[in-house]
Amino acid sequence: MMAKVEIYTWSTCPFCLRAKALLDRKDVDYIEYCIDGDEDARDEMVERTGGPRSLPQIFVDDKYIGDCSGIYDLDAQGKLDPILAL
Repeated sequence: MMAKVEIYTWSTCPFCLRAKALLDRKDVDYIEYCIDGDEDARDEMVERTGGPRSLPQIFVDDKYIGDCSGIYDLDAQGKLDPILAL
């Protein structure tokens, strides 16, 4: 069963676009929370991440896995596909 993937983004963020492109290449369905200018949503995201405020922030099955460089690092190490249950 494929994992539940959630990603917090800004619509014009190049790192957000890059992270979504990786998920798209892997044919992963994800829930996107585009939080452009929504400080309440950003506060919610920060509560979930435990501190990081930068975007994107990615969760798999409600577990925080990091930002754009984090998922690319996991992918390069061969660890992303098992997390995504691919």
